[in-house]
Amino acid sequence: MLEYLQRRFDWRRGVAKPVDPGVSFHLFLGDLEVGTLRMDGAEWIFSYSEAFRNQSKVAPIIDFPHVDQEYRSNQLWPFFALRVPSLAQTNVREYLAKTKKEPDDARLMREFGRRSVANPFVLEPSRAR
Repeated sequence: MLEYLQRRFDWRRGVAKPVDPGVSFHLFLGDLEVGTLRMDGAEWIFSYSEAFRNQSKVAPIIDFPHVDQEYRSNQLWPFFALRVPSLAQTNVREYLAKTKKEPDDARLMREFGRRSVANPFVLEPSRAR
C-alpha cells in the first residue's frame, strides 16, 4: 500500500538524477553558509560548512544531525526534494519546452528551488549553467 501511495503521489515522477557529476549547491540561512549539496555522478552528498560547524546558534538540520559527518544517498533527501517542482506545473512545462532540456533534480532546483515555503534556507547553485 505504501509503495502504491508513493507512486501515485510522487510529484517528482519523470524527473531524473543529474547526469553532470559537477552539480553543487550552497545552502544558506541568512549570511551563514550552512553546507554544500553536491552530486558525484552516482550519489548526492551533503556536508556542513566549517562556518556552520563552528557556530552554536543554529541547530543542525533534522535530516543531517551530525555536523562532522558527510551524508551520502542515491536519492535526494526530502529536505532538498521539496525544492523540485512537479512537471505538471505550467511554469515548469514552459521552462522545459523553452530550454529543450530533460528534467533532472539539479536543473529544476537551480531554476525553481532557490527558496522554499517549507523552510527559511536559501539554496544557491555553485556555478551557472
